[in-house]
Amino acid sequence: MIVKINRFQGGRYQTQEFELDIPKGVTVLDILMKIKEEIDPSLSFRAMCRASICGTCGVKVNGEPRLACNTRIYQEEVIIEPVDNAEPIKDLVVDQDPLFVRLRRGKVWVVPKGESLPLRPEDLSKTSRSSDCILCGLCDSVCPSLVEDKNFGGPAFFTRAYRVIEDPRNTAVEERIRDLVPFNVQSCVHCNNCNIYCPKGCMPERWITLIEGKLLQRGYIQKKAEDFGFLGF
Repeated sequence: MIVKINRFQGGRYQTQEFELDIPKGVTVLDILMKIKEEIDPSLSFRAMCRASICGTCGVKVNGEPRLACNTRIYQEEVIIEPVDNAEPIKDLVVDQDPLFVRLRRGKVWVVPKGESLPLRPEDLSKTSRSSDCILCGLCDSVCPSLVEDKNFGGPAFFTRAYRVIEDPRNTAVEERIRDLVPFNVQSCVHCNNCNIYCPKGCMPERWITLIEGKLLQRGYIQKKAEDFGFLGF
């Protein structure tokens, strides 16, 4: 198998080619581990759980964002690159801090009530998809709005935010909704890239649309003149 890795080193990208004797059907993470352990120990990438639930191993595989741990390769050649829309640090490692900075700025967490409240099935059904988000950032890596508007929260941010504002245990729902205003939810162009490439099927664009509707209904934002009917208002 021919493995080409687009590595970021010394302020620039360079593609390095490796030839591996490895069976078809192995994961991208298996490939990277084999290269690091047997050929080039300087290769840098992120990986932890191998169960596609930690979200740390996101890379581009043959041009598409994937989790390295659950992407299997059956062809004779593969190209592995860092994800887009993120500052590269070294090789396949990119800076994920901007997402967590946005989450802190937006106060995306629950302020619980004093008593312990049970969650009913109908409560969980509202947020089951958004709760599956593992903050891998692959949705952000394919989001054109994050490139055009640096104040846009991004699909991962709004997916987590929706979970918080729909949690019945949260005493600060209205405050949390208001906190979302500076993150320019209307910058979303509804291209559905985030839905297509989310490895957990979280459907981020849906939560962006619903959050935009909540902000419109409360008068925090105004309806866009060029609205194409995504919100149904």
